[in-house]
Amino acid sequence: MSIALCPRPRGTDVLRLFRHYVPPLLLALITVDLAIILGAVTVARVAEGWLGRGPAWPKLLACVAITFFTLHVAELYDVRRPFERREMAARLLLGLSAAAVLTAALGYTSPVFQFARWPFFYIFTFTLIGLLVWRSAWPSLGPNVLPRERLLVLGVSESAPKIMALQATGAHPFTVIGFLDDSPDAHERLPAGADLLAKARDLLNIAEEVHPDILLVALKDMRGALPASDLLECRLRGIRVEDWPMFYEKQTGKVLVTEVRPSWLIFSDGFVKTRLTRTVKRSVDLVLASVGLVAALPLMLLTTVAIMLDSRGPVLFRQERVGHNGRLFTLKKFRSMTHDAEKGSGPVWTSPSDPRITRVGRVLRRTRLDELPQLVNVLVGDMSFIGPRPERPEFVRTLRRQIPFYMERLTVKPGITGWAQVRYQYAASIEDTLEKLQYDLYYVKNLSLFLDILILLNTFQVVLGGRGAR
Repeated sequence: MSIALCPRPRGTDVLRLFRHYVPPLLLALITVDLAIILGAVTVARVAEGWLGRGPAWPKLLACVAITFFTLHVAELYDVRRPFERREMAARLLLGLSAAAVLTAALGYTSPVFQFARWPFFYIFTFTLIGLLVWRSAWPSLGPNVLPRERLLVLGVSESAPKIMALQATGAHPFTVIGFLDDSPDAHERLPAGADLLAKARDLLNIAEEVHPDILLVALKDMRGALPASDLLECRLRGIRVEDWPMFYEKQTGKVLVTEVRPSWLIFSDGFVKTRLTRTVKRSVDLVLASVGLVAALPLMLLTTVAIMLDSRGPVLFRQERVGHNGRLFTLKKFRSMTHDAEKGSGPVWTSPSDPRITRVGRVLRRTRLDELPQLVNVLVGDMSFIGPRPERPEFVRTLRRQIPFYMERLTVKPGITGWAQVRYQYAASIEDTLEKLQYDLYYVKNLSLFLDILILLNTFQVVLGGRGAR
């Protein structure tokens, strides 16, 4: 075997921060936004010479953090969701207005965060102007910020349509050059828009000709069909070689449960749950649940009165759920359905216009206020603040037989919110549950405090936007 060394390809891989895959386009967007905000601060300092009484760094840190939070809630950091210029401007104006109000309120409560009047005006005015110009140019500049990686696929399998579809929806831009496969019927199994370039045995010649950035191995059966020596030479030439499940995880934030093998789960990087990780997570749960209960107490009292006035029955709804390692516990929620709603039907999924949901219940579900009593479940250790949603034993017995790796989601404590809840709609079928499981396994595999913080930020976005509720 001859080894020809080539320069490193121009493509850049999806970045991994604290075990979570972050789209490079998102980092580019955040970096320019931060530069604009700091530029506005510089203008304010040049114009006025000072920002207010006391040190400047607490004010700047609070201002930047609040601004990024409100822009995130306005969904302006979803790089896969294009906005028309008018909607983008409206969201930007709303987000920065909220940031200005929150920053002013924080300065009012604590002088260390208080800006002087004119610097405050300059910062938010020039931030708005700068972001409007930059975000207006983003639709045309964004796709060109990073070069599209050139992808050569080894194998035409059931995954081929998914690979083609990810060109438009994936976290990192790429273009499929073509497929290689030795099967006689490979051409018939090609998805629309795809090209069959050659046989798999011609891999080295094709790689030399088309110069791919990534060689994606998507063979249906690798036993005896994997050209190991050719893949090694491609790797040593500087071509990145990836298997399909890992590539899918990077692009989507999901684990492809229908196509992964147990060996992949065993040897893949992840599933790290050290004693320190568990201790930190439990400590954060206790703090969030305690603060949340105290802060939400007035709202919980109002909710109690509203439920009592709206329909007969207990205020709290108690239901057996499956928790960590299959242990059963009693989940607590504010009742959002009529009393004895499943008396005639037995356990069933909730539908979009379920007649069992009460008038107050619809509001509670839309705003997620029905979840507040679960803070007690977090305090006593049945649940975590963040994790997969706990499911009913009746559904678990069915789902574990129909969905591969379903029980692996029980290796962490269930949560009030989680990666699947903020990334996908309410599950009301086997297909929805399978989709949410892929997100749950990604969370279990890449568990970290950083990912928990991202989920909390996305939870604010989902709750304020009223998405995914039933």
